[in-house]
Amino acid sequence: MGGFLAKLHPIIIRFALLEWSVFAFYSSILLVKNSFGLFAGVLVSLSLVAVLGRWPWRLLPLDHVFTGLLAIFPLLMVPSLLVNGGSVDYFDYPIRALLYIPLIIGLRSYAEPGIFEDFLFRGVSAGGLFAAMFSAHSLILAPSERVGLPITNPIAFGQIAAILALLALAGMFRNGGRLQKIYCGFGCLGAVIAVYASGSAGALLGLVFGALVQLVLLGRSSKNPVYTKIIFIIFLVSAAILLPLAVFKYGQISSETTAFFAGKGMGTSQGQRLIAMQIALQSFFQHPLLGIGPGNGHQVIAAYCSANLCTDQFQGWTGMHNQYLDILLISGLVGLAGWFIFSIGIFCLFYSRFRSGVTRIISGAGLSVVVAMMISAFPQPLYHHNISVISFFFTITFLWFLAYPAPRELTSLGEKMMK
Repeated sequence: MGGFLAKLHPIIIRFALLEWSVFAFYSSILLVKNSFGLFAGVLVSLSLVAVLGRWPWRLLPLDHVFTGLLAIFPLLMVPSLLVNGGSVDYFDYPIRALLYIPLIIGLRSYAEPGIFEDFLFRGVSAGGLFAAMFSAHSLILAPSERVGLPITNPIAFGQIAAILALLALAGMFRNGGRLQKIYCGFGCLGAVIAVYASGSAGALLGLVFGALVQLVLLGRSSKNPVYTKIIFIIFLVSAAILLPLAVFKYGQISSETTAFFAGKGMGTSQGQRLIAMQIALQSFFQHPLLGIGPGNGHQVIAAYCSANLCTDQFQGWTGMHNQYLDILLISGLVGLAGWFIFSIGIFCLFYSRFRSGVTRIISGAGLSVVVAMMISAFPQPLYHHNISVISFFFTITFLWFLAYPAPRELTSLGEKMMK
């Protein structure tokens, strides 16, 4: 078996199956139904072949820290499960992050990560353009669906489109030809249009803060003043596209917040979120350390609705529309500590790579994606949508591989072993 895997591994490298899978993942993620699961599975499977076909495994020192951070959040929810009981199903999405540990180990078997960057940025740019096409289809032909097929959930659609926009924006800062920068620019604008079409406030906020991170960190990296002006124009056009959504959301939030304080929040989008936040905080103060148990969020909502008139939609909620309050509710301060250790830890890893000066563009992209996730998690959950979880965790894992390349001597050794 080991001999077969050892022979299969060079074939994977020779025909660039992993590289093309990366392109297919990003370019089709908002185009083909369930493609995110298909290509993420292919990527992990091919990496697993590389893992099993090579010994000893190649992991760099900070890779151990990265994999530990992926595991810390689900681990720190276990105490709440043991004490309070709950549903193991809730761990489905958090544990999916661990599937990308073989991805890191498998990718380390490759000698040269540089080629992956081209497939990554071409993929996200194609994905942004495809997302714009489906958004146009939605806005013109099927406005009731908001984002059209294949993903009819506007939150997940917007979160993924924000990731595509941020990565395509980072691609414009890379050293490369004019056509490459133009392609990334159009891909970024296409993804921005998709964020607008989603109507998602969380995706909008995440995109804005993520783009500001790139503007601050990477804004001076382009030495060509023409490219700097082009990037500035992209920012202005993006702002013009997103401004109507920002104005609409501001008006909606203002009016529905006023209705909430007047006792008429039920039935409105923001009002129901505020009611859920109120319920979560009350429950947290009663169970501050370990919460009420993973998967038990529906119980406090049912208890509230037994004493108050609730809409059918609100009664069907199983968690809070705020990742931070949702964690406080089900796993208390211990679970929230796991969330912060994971998210801030990953942020610090990318920042350390950015300061190293070796992979500034990729590291800046990783920082922007993590910031976008942390910001969008305030008005919207991350772990309630399968596609958001897979897209986010695959993206930060892959960016980490690119941001933390193997030393030259290890790379040379890998090239010799492949020949």
